Amino acid sequence: MAKAICDRLCIIGVGLIGGSLGMAVRRRGLANRVVGVGRNAERLQIALQAGAIDDATTSLQEGVTGADLVVVCTPVGLIVPTIRLFHQWLSSECVVTDVGSVKNTIVQQATDLLGERFVGGHPMAGSEQTGVHNARADLFEGTPWALTPTETTSPDALQKVTALAQGVGAQVITADPNEHDRAVALTSHLPHALALALVHVAENTPYPQLIGGSFRDGTRVAASSPELWRDIFLHNREHVLWAIDEFIGKLQEVRSAIADEDAETVQRLFTDARLLRQAFGL
Repeated sequence: MAKAICDRLCIIGVGLIGGSLGMAVRRRGLANRVVGVGRNAERLQIALQAGAIDDATTSLQEGVTGADLVVVCTPVGLIVPTIRLFHQWLSSECVVTDVGSVKNTIVQQATDLLGERFVGGHPMAGSEQTGVHNARADLFEGTPWALTPTETTSPDALQKVTALAQGVGAQVITADPNEHDRAVALTSHLPHALALALVHVAENTPYPQLIGGSFRDGTRVAASSPELWRDIFLHNREHVLWAIDEFIGKLQEVRSAIADEDAETVQRLFTDARLLRQAFGL
């Protein structure tokens, strides 16, 4: 069991990510006490029974008081409003991080509220599943966890959040907040846009039973939370639009090659794609 990195860890939002984090922290002994905060007492009871947290409360004040590390695991649209509600009750030494998949605006606004003790974070460990009943202690093992410190971020705060991410088995990547948002627009947000579009395009197929594995794999994330992904798209609007435009340009290249019956170009595009995918380690 690892050495505890904090005495009292407060997790706000004990769903898939928050619940998995609590399980991982408790299993590894990274905190002496894990407190879960949520709006629904019944769901918090499920989190307690699942071993995701030691204590539960629906009170933000009760949850963050005395905490030396707070992790905000709400949807992206609620991260800053939630911090705005609880920051008055934090101790002067408490470090705050989040798990939102959009960083630039959140980092700017959270830093305005919290100063040097806020560290933006994004574990790349989500899925189309939601809720603490899908949480598991090994969710973060071997996955990238982006941290987006700024010039004003406290080195001690960054060290504590880094220790948390590494302690649950993640691989920490330090990134500029805006460049992070541009990167995930391509590798995470665009695939969700394509999945939902593909499902809609296929809606009127005359033979819905003729579904191949490629359709199943390519549309898996279309089953994700609509509310969650609505907020992500709108909070990362500029970069998502850019990524969609980049995709449209490449798709037009594929279309032109097919329309021109250019077998050589079609084969080259497939060959290049295979090599690029291998370069990503996939």
